[in-house]
Amino acid sequence: MCTVTYIPKKEGFYLTSNRDESVNRGQAITPREYSNGKNTLLYPKDVDRNGSWIAAKNNGDLVVLLNGAFIKHTPQPGYKKSRGLVLMDIIKADNPYEFYSTLNLYGIEPFTVVLYSGNKLYECRWDGGRKHITPLDEKMAYIWSSVTLYDKMATAKRNSWFSDWNRGQCQKTADDILRFHHYGGSGDLKDGLVINREGKMKTMSITNIDVSEQNVTMTYHDLKDDKQYVSGLHIEKEITPVKPQFTLPRFLELRSFFIRLMNWEYWSFNTVYLPVMFYWFWLSFKSRSFFFFNAANPLIENGGFAMESKWLIYKLMPEKYNPETMFFTAGTDMELIKQAIEEHRFSFPMIAKPDIGGRGVLVKKVHNLDELSQYVKSIRVDFLLQAYIPYKNEVGIFYHRMPGESKGHISGIVGKEFLTVTGDGRSTIVELIINEPRYLLQLPVLKDTHADILHNILPTGEALTLVPYGNHARGAKFIDLSHLITDELTENIDKMCQQIPEFYFGRMDVMYNTWDELCAGQNLAIVELNGAGSEPTHIYDPKHSIFFAWKEIMRHWKLLSDISKQNRLNKGLKCMTYRQGITMLKNNTNYLKLVS
Repeated sequence: MCTVTYIPKKEGFYLTSNRDESVNRGQAITPREYSNGKNTLLYPKDVDRNGSWIAAKNNGDLVVLLNGAFIKHTPQPGYKKSRGLVLMDIIKADNPYEFYSTLNLYGIEPFTVVLYSGNKLYECRWDGGRKHITPLDEKMAYIWSSVTLYDKMATAKRNSWFSDWNRGQCQKTADDILRFHHYGGSGDLKDGLVINREGKMKTMSITNIDVSEQNVTMTYHDLKDDKQYVSGLHIEKEITPVKPQFTLPRFLELRSFFIRLMNWEYWSFNTVYLPVMFYWFWLSFKSRSFFFFNAANPLIENGGFAMESKWLIYKLMPEKYNPETMFFTAGTDMELIKQAIEEHRFSFPMIAKPDIGGRGVLVKKVHNLDELSQYVKSIRVDFLLQAYIPYKNEVGIFYHRMPGESKGHISGIVGKEFLTVTGDGRSTIVELIINEPRYLLQLPVLKDTHADILHNILPTGEALTLVPYGNHARGAKFIDLSHLITDELTENIDKMCQQIPEFYFGRMDVMYNTWDELCAGQNLAIVELNGAGSEPTHIYDPKHSIFFAWKEIMRHWKLLSDISKQNRLNKGLKCMTYRQGITMLKNNTNYLKLVS
């Protein structure tokens, strides 16, 4: 329970644990097979609490326990369950990873679990208040030392011994690993891999699990009576029935290629923006900074160009315009989320999305706790839960105001038509999708998310929204509604925006009931507010040419530059340094890789 190593090999791996315990603990029962319904488990048993610290299952799943999480904690009386029993609950589950992800651990002492399940390796820590799950590379070697027994200096020594030993020989055998676990740090009775701390705390056993494609071999050395026991399990991989796969239409890639080629709105970001980058460089030259934009919206991180928190932006906005929103850090326990949902009286459906992001990445409408649980398990970044807005219409409104001016302006409005098909009583849903080029581009994703309904036939006139998000990248059609800008709409949008401190440039995504109510500033919700990085998305109306798009992009860049310059002059703000800007861009690139 106190030292664990993971060593990969050509086909499989070794997982080895040294168990350090008080000499007053009872002698463990040597490894035996135990039936668990359709599965068989192999593990040594703790006679005091009937749990274990290491266990294997005959489908190849393994789990090993260490006491403590990140720092040495002070034990509290009244823990509701031993950690060894929690380990047994995890390994007995059909899907140990999912089970751990949703397990309520309140009242359980902090621990670390190394879990191999579904051919993936995870480090799972419970610090007493929050779970931390880290996917690990199965091809790398690792060592863990229990923080309850080994301080930072001791852990560093042990890591150094492990690193030196691991470099010494290319391919390790079970015997090599057992020798290391017996003699690593030999002579150091306090911090070596086998300890004897004044006869009170000793290493009681060493367990090595050799995992190959077809077998698990467990070698257990009981140091108390100096006996070694070898047990084995045959791995029986469960045969999962193959779910019928939806077949994509012939020549889909070729058709998709020509749709993108002939419609510039589907060109890549770099292809669209590269021809006008000379103008950005010109504005940067005049501002003496490539990153002049951070002064545009002083209270939004980076001016809202990249890496800005949606949650912090919502905190700046008047509550009456916001959908109810809750913020959660990555890895938040599902039980805590359920409690928060009950306290805030949220109801399904609701919208889940990353706190930082854009273009609809990882935005999902969740209809129940199961879907929410799956989302929480899969997301690796901080995220928001947002009350679902019942309004059926959405627009993006681009707003700008020069600092010092009493009134702002609307420079563009984009309407959004969600990816919706309407039945004709004859065609299947997939046939309706194929008939619309815009929707056809989304078919590779839809076949995974809606495979069970794609061959259904909708009654005549019945509409079905397949993607309820107003994102161009998710199949929504953008329509330029700038001709509908009126004095009344401008006045009410300006009133809203001037209630957001230091907001001068950006695009609001607004859900609304009717157009008349929107113009009057009634029955609406701002679902997102984007800053300096906002695109004038009305350019993506299919009726517009690429030349119109370039003109609008440069017009808005000029507005951004002028507003930033005025804020620097009026407020004494400074542009980002080159180093700060490059760091922001690198962080944004790494973040996008993480969420994608």
